[in-house]
Amino acid sequence: MKLVTFSVSTQVGEVVRIGALHRDFVVDLCAAFGWHLCERGVYAAPELANDIIPADMVQFLSRWPMAREAAETAFSFARNKGTQALSPSGAKIFYGPGECRLLAPLRPRRIKDYLVYEEHKKQAIKQKGLDLPDLWYRMPTYTNRNHLGLAGPGDDIAWPSYTEKLDFEFELALVMARGGRDIEASDAMEFVAGITIYNDWSARDVQADEARIGAGPGKSKDFDQGNVLGPCIVTLDEIDPSNVEMILRVDGEEWARGHTRGMKFSWQQIIENASSGETIFPGDVFASGTMDRGCCLELGRWIEPGMRIEMEAKGIGILSNRIVGSRPA
Repeated sequence: MKLVTFSVSTQVGEVVRIGALHRDFVVDLCAAFGWHLCERGVYAAPELANDIIPADMVQFLSRWPMAREAAETAFSFARNKGTQALSPSGAKIFYGPGECRLLAPLRPRRIKDYLVYEEHKKQAIKQKGLDLPDLWYRMPTYTNRNHLGLAGPGDDIAWPSYTEKLDFEFELALVMARGGRDIEASDAMEFVAGITIYNDWSARDVQADEARIGAGPGKSKDFDQGNVLGPCIVTLDEIDPSNVEMILRVDGEEWARGHTRGMKFSWQQIIENASSGETIFPGDVFASGTMDRGCCLELGRWIEPGMRIEMEAKGIGILSNRIVGSRPA
């Protein structure tokens, strides 16, 4: 399945739900599951459906694997009913283009952003006049991100007022469905709900200043909409996270291509490292780091306000955002 969080405008305001993509439609999984339970004779079908498939993706993941099984049942049930079907209470279970809006698929508990692409890391450290140390090859390393500074697919990204050089970073990220600690690499993928696209925005001039004083990323990464996830979370029965092709476009022009084959550490090693001596939770997000040539810094081409950034990952979809605002005066 391709799991999404979406919103629908109603007379009482915006309603947020969890869904699954079916061609150009979004299936309301809770509504479909409630209808399924009603047909089975469950009196409190709507209440039970809301409990098992809540509107918040992190809560949904906390009910894994029961929630996934319910979602699969709902998805199959909905497809059998057809895209025009209404539940006995008159509820829609399919929403077509223009009838709903995709949001960030989840609001993570936390984001760990790893650095597992060699060429990207070499270019990043070269900016500091250094060579990539041998230590980098010994274990995957990461920095934490501001999980509250979040945007979703289609959102406009406001150019931060304090940077001259805004940069995108094309990454993929695993979304966790199970909690655990000291997880071995051989068992790691059993803890994963699926994979999504992640754009880690950076204020490069500010980042360079932070590095000069020996600080890690601060305001260079911490701003509203600085982390973008979407458009969906693809479950692992539909995709191999180690075999994903990526295409970067700016205003429709292809700027770069990449592939997860460029990862020097595997997803399993990332999870093993993330959980070493530390409990991980459903709704945690672990990103790969920027694909080789997946940002302006490496490409030597810089974006401007008004440009649209498209990140396409085969089997996942396209994460598209436009930059609005202006550079500082």
